[in-house]
Amino acid sequence: MPAIKGNTVVVLEQNAVLRLGIEALLESWGCQVISGDNLDDIIADTRADNLRPTVLLLPPTNGQETGDQLASRFEAEISYPLPWIGITGDSSLLQRWKAGAFSGILLEMPCSPETLRAALLKALRQKHGSSGDPTA
Repeated sequence: MPAIKGNTVVVLEQNAVLRLGIEALLESWGCQVISGDNLDDIIADTRADNLRPTVLLLPPTNGQETGDQLASRFEAEISYPLPWIGITGDSSLLQRWKAGAFSGILLEMPCSPETLRAALLKALRQKHGSSGDPTA
């Protein structure tokens, strides 16, 4: 079973207070965090620092793109697939996700640290199961 410690997590969040809280939580679990409010800036930082993220924490939608589209754009830039997790308070998004309208792991707000940790472990299991190489 994969561990959370040592993973690099991308956090895309418009709300700076929420972003800082998520960063602090992930760092307390031993994760390296790449975060921001703009995906293009995060991609540039990832490249500049030669980082290899293992999971994405994305909005299920940012108004223009879905989490699937954001994840695909990020993956195209770094050339390998990544699991993604979204957190939402929008019940219609949750219903669409349950109906299979998009992938990722979707969590309902409010989301406890334990729920996020379980989702991270699930995402990491998916990643390791799909590639067979935990560093890829």
